[in-house]
This record gives sequence, structure tokens and C-alpha cells, in this order.
Amino acid sequence: PIPGIDHARVSSCWTLEDARKIAAGIKPGAPVVLIGAGFIGSIILEALVAAGAQLTVIEMGDRMVPRMLDQTCGTLLQKWCEGKGVTVITGAEVSAIEPDSGRLKVHVRGGGGETAHDAELVICATGVRANAGFLGGDGIALQDGAVLVDEFMTSSNANILAAGDVACGEDFSTGEYTVQAIQPTAVDHARIAAHNMHRAGSVRHQGAVAMNVLDTIGLISASYGLWRGVDGGDSCELADERRFRYLRLCFEEDRLVGANSLGLTQHIGIIRGLIQGRFRLGKWKARLLSNPLQLMEAYLAAAQGN
Repeated sequence: PIPGIDHARVSSCWTLEDARKIAAGIKPGAPVVLIGAGFIGSIILEALVAAGAQLTVIEMGDRMVPRMLDQTCGTLLQKWCEGKGVTVITGAEVSAIEPDSGRLKVHVRGGGGETAHDAELVICATGVRANAGFLGGDGIALQDGAVLVDEFMTSSNANILAAGDVACGEDFSTGEYTVQAIQPTAVDHARIAAHNMHRAGSVRHQGAVAMNVLDTIGLISASYGLWRGVDGGDSCELADERRFRYLRLCFEEDRLVGANSLGLTQHIGIIRGLIQGRFRLGKWKARLLSNPLQLMEAYLAAAQGN
């Protein structure tokens, strides 16, 4: 609820119509304010930079993509974007949007003070919520605003299955039922739902591994599983800030349970495999703590029981 958020030059980015409105409103060098530097906001950011916008990004969190990246990783991503000409203000929020001499004036509170930014266009990318409320009156169980599904992707109505952003399903890492509004989970859910629509009870869901891979102006970041770590668990990190390279691994006992990476892509599948396979690493845990880049060797050894 921001005063002025309903102005005609303020847009969300949910539909093709929204995208066309944004594209029509951007001219090279035109000032644009993007509210939100989460996963979707960062994808929009890349498109705006490619279109030549003079871009300012406002993020409430203390770093970019705070629900996906840890402090070091998110801060490095911010430095990368700033190096590409983007102004990024974190720890701040938009307090008001008002017309001003044919443009908009975006008032920002926090991030070191109160500032105002001119904008031809303001884009709001501050979250996602399932449009499932209309189902509640039909006796379908909802949780966190989404359709609660069992291990077969079936709702409380045996004839209705749900998958993806609208489904509240099991999280592989925690066993809790949550909404994972991400592409890998949508694919996993849909495959299982399709099998069970064809033959009920034929495939069980084992829980979705929370996994995000994001390309931001050519720099790829990723998060997996319990990337914040677990109580009492060990972790290790490798950082080369000059080259925008970062890797952090999180363990529970001798299992890999979460990770963050930036600028490193060769280990993306291996990390997911180690987490999803729940492999006991044994002596390889100590080796990874010493050198996190030995992931391929650790995976091969663990998969063979060595």
C-alpha cells in the first residue's frame, strides 16, 4: 500500500499486456525505477538494462535477492549490477509516488536517508501470491493461500490435482508443506501430476528441492536446499570478489544440505545431486571443507559408497 501506486505509469509485470506496456514506456536513457530486487525483479532488471533504461532499483532487504542469496553473495551481485550502470538501493522502501512535471517522483526512505528519484516508468516486482482463493468455497483445502496437495499432487478433492506455484507441497529438505514458486518445482510437480491423472497413485512425490538459478546481466547465481545452513551444522565458503566468484556449502552431519554459488556454473547439477541423494560424504566432508571445489570428486566417491 504505497500512495500513488495506482498511477497509470506504475506497472506490475504479470501479463503480456504488462510487458507490452513496459516495453512501450522505455526509451534509451529514460529513468526507470524498479521496486524489488528479488528473483523476478532481477529478471526484469536484465531486460530493462538491455533496453537502455537509466535504472534505479529499490530493495527492502539488506541485499539483492535476499530470499535466495546470503549476505556475501547478494552483495557481490549488487556490485556487479552497479558496475553495469544500475543504481541499487538496499534496506529501503518506497514511501510515495507522485506526478511531477510530466514524470513521476519516487520517494524512498532508508538506504542511508530519504531521497527522491525521477522516473518515466515505475515497475513493481515485490512478490508472488497464488490466485487460489476462489477454490476455498468448493471445499478444497488451502494452506498459505495455495492448494494443499498430498504425495500424488492430489488436493482434498480426489478429482482435482494441482502443481507449481498454486500448489502447497512437501519441501524435500524440511518435510514441511510450503509454496515453492520456482520453475524446477513446477516441472517436478507437473510430471507427477500428469502421471497420476493418467493412473491414480502411480507416482509419489518425494518432496521438492528448493533450487533457483538466476542470470543477472551475464552473472549466474544459484541457491539450493537449506542454503542458510542448519543449527549446529558446518559450512565453508570460497570467495574471489574481484572475479565475482563465490561458493558456500552447508552441511548437516556429513550430508550436503544447502549451497549458494555465484559465477560458478560447472557444479550446479552436482550440488543438486548430492543434496537430493542424501549421500553420506564421510571423509569427503573434510575435503570439501578444505576445498569446496572438489564437488565432482566428492559426488563420484559418495555415489559409489567410497
